[in-house]
Amino acid sequence: MADNSPNLHADVLRRAITSACAAQTEGRLEEAKQQYLLLLESLPHSSFLRYNIGLVYFDLGDFVLALDAFSLANFHKPGDEDTLFNLALCQKKTGDRPAAIATYRRILTTAPDHADCLYNLGGCYRDLYEDEQAIACYQRVLTLKPAYVPAANNLAYLHHRAGETDQAILYYTQVLEQRPEDESVRYLLSALLGIPLDHPPDSYVCGFFDTYAEDFEHNLVEELGYDNPQQLYACLCHSSAQGAACAHGLDLGCGTGLSGLSFKGMVAVLDGVDLSRNMLAQAAQKGCYAQMHPDSIIHHLESTLETYDFYLATDVFIYVGELLAIFTAAQAIARPEALFCFSTEHLDTEGFQLLPTGRFAYAPEYIRRIAAATGWVVLAQEPARLRKERETWITGDLWILRLAKLEA
Repeated sequence: MADNSPNLHADVLRRAITSACAAQTEGRLEEAKQQYLLLLESLPHSSFLRYNIGLVYFDLGDFVLALDAFSLANFHKPGDEDTLFNLALCQKKTGDRPAAIATYRRILTTAPDHADCLYNLGGCYRDLYEDEQAIACYQRVLTLKPAYVPAANNLAYLHHRAGETDQAILYYTQVLEQRPEDESVRYLLSALLGIPLDHPPDSYVCGFFDTYAEDFEHNLVEELGYDNPQQLYACLCHSSAQGAACAHGLDLGCGTGLSGLSFKGMVAVLDGVDLSRNMLAQAAQKGCYAQMHPDSIIHHLESTLETYDFYLATDVFIYVGELLAIFTAAQAIARPEALFCFSTEHLDTEGFQLLPTGRFAYAPEYIRRIAAATGWVVLAQEPARLRKERETWITGDLWILRLAKLEA
């Protein structure tokens, strides 16, 4: 006869929980998930199991299911600090920042010195452009933990974004003192101090866009009035290259794919290249690229075996700097009479320059000079409004180039 005693049943459950926890700890997440789901059939009201499977879902990137799990864990054990903290993380991940703010503030009612909670709350306010509240959170974090470098870094970013140069320099300097190897901070500090540079470090470009990939497109289009791809496409249609149909194109710094959407109709096969894998993940959802390459522009151009008759770079060169190498590499693998469509931020002086914003601007004469030096003919140049910055439009130039015909 089978032994169905309560003690045996409890012992079986304990072993099953131990096994599930071990699978989770060792990174066997799918196995852990299945074991927790089986356990929840017997223990549906266990906040411990709900919490743990929430962690598993989070690590698997399924933030909706993680949110549900942490919500149920909180229902069965209200007010647990760790559960609420992870619930807030999921609320932010699923785009509900107001809910995340409410949850973080709930934690702070009982744990007012919770530095990680304050830091994450500051991030929610920062993303919603509620900068005063974000700054207050980060300053409180530094009061509690003066060596909390990410808080200082975010304070530098917020002051930089607001055009408060002295404060931005102060906090960037603090970060660099504690992280002297940080190329991104050194680059931004150089921009604010007016130190001339030819290009940004790849780590800065990749880190910046990886961090803001999820919200980048919404902020750019809805908050900053960005319609650069549409303007550039109209410029192409008004140029002598109107009606051109290209066989193989490359979107340089393709980002989330906004430019691909505007130009895909005129290119039989359009590929994209971008340093940020998170941006490429966003672009993949649009379905406008045949291939996407996680790479720097110059490395891809110099290493690919492909050839192209169309290049596109909308609002990209502001994160590049010196352009001679890219123009040269693009020309080397260009098909006859290839088109090159791009935009630049406008510079009234000579050459190109790193601005205090951390972006590069270009004098039209510089573009014309390097185009001529690398075999490109300017078909069109038009002034444009690129995007807003603190309610002021940034001016730029739209460019349509064609590869010069070879002399007979």
